[in-house]
Amino acid sequence: MKIKAGFYIGIAIALIVGGSLLVVKGKDAVSQAESRKQGVLEAEQTTIFYQKSPGSIVEVGGAVGDSMKQGDVLFKVKSAEEGEWNVLSPHDGLINRIVVKPGDLVQQGAPMAVLQKNNYYTDLYIQESEIQKLEVNQSIGVHFPYLNHPTQVTGLVTSISAAPQFASLRMTREKGQADLSMFLVRIAMDSNADLLPGMTAEVKLDELTD
Repeated sequence: MKIKAGFYIGIAIALIVGGSLLVVKGKDAVSQAESRKQGVLEAEQTTIFYQKSPGSIVEVGGAVGDSMKQGDVLFKVKSAEEGEWNVLSPHDGLINRIVVKPGDLVQQGAPMAVLQKNNYYTDLYIQESEIQKLEVNQSIGVHFPYLNHPTQVTGLVTSISAAPQFASLRMTREKGQADLSMFLVRIAMDSNADLLPGMTAEVKLDELTD
């Protein structure tokens, strides 16, 4: 009888210990998940505006998707007042959109093209309790976990600001917490041959120190 009692007690102890370990592991998993902040990789874009006197488009120097270097000719324009002149690319990047075509008349201030710069960024929502880990101009590792060969690049925190109210409300509902303040953190990084706008970017806050 004592042997059976000891056996059952041993089983009970094993179950309690095992359950405790599962709870600890579960909490660790939740903590790790909450420390991983994800955002969508975006590319900085700039709109090219016509800056001279009214004229007509003589030539377009590229097509959508073409790579341009700073100083490359985007458009040739002929103006009655200033003759023919070139509109140059202000940055390295890709032509994302072309608004005008040869023969079009353009006025000062009219948009001509949209250039996708070779600078990427991602916006992350960070809780108030974790925001002290970040500061403007801080270098930070940015992971891209869903690539075939997971990649990490170095990003730079460029801005920290209070998140829009809807973001704080959404996170409050998701976490079941009241008065949860959120901050919007922008992290910039250079383009990479493996990266494309729209990819998931991830920052692991547990890799940082306060």
